[in-house]
Amino acid sequence: MQGIAILEDNIKSHMWYNIGSANGHPHSADWRDKVEMKMTPADISKAQAMARECMSSNYTKCGY
Repeated sequence: MQGIAILEDNIKSHMWYNIGSANGHPHSADWRDKVEMKMTPADISKAQAMARECMSSNYTKCGY
């Protein structure tokens, strides 16, 4: 039996947690902060820009 590989995308995770936090999800900010500890400042900036674009596009341009 082989192990399962799970890809981790901290930028998209941060983006969605940021959106969740902006929309009032009670734990999103905590989860975002945990992911942020694994990211560079450039990655955080990119994730924040993606979250802004996603929300301003009415969730049609969300990093896909």
